[in-house]
Amino acid sequence: MDTLLEQLDDNLKELYRKALDADALLEQLQQEGKANHQAVFAKEAGFSAQSNRFMPYLAETAEHIAAMRQSQQFNTATLERVVRQLKLLHKTLAEFRHIIK
Repeated sequence: MDTLLEQLDDNLKELYRKALDADALLEQLQQEGKANHQAVFAKEAGFSAQSNRFMPYLAETAEHIAAMRQSQQFNTATLERVVRQLKLLHKTLAEFRHIIK
């Protein structure tokens, strides 16, 4: 379980800087009158958060990982949700960086 939690933490760390950079760019685009979207992810994407920035989604995923760590019990449903969220964040941030370049 410790190894799994370390891997999840590593993913969070990797995504943190990317999400900060993307959010800063989104802020700049919005100030220029662009990036007028309501949310990064659709409601069906598996997040409770709804935001036009990435950090609230990353924070939600981090909360799930923290809950797993505190309970010290393997919860398959929570793990599957976290893995889906991490994959979606990685994919979307990569696509965002590619589009912006």
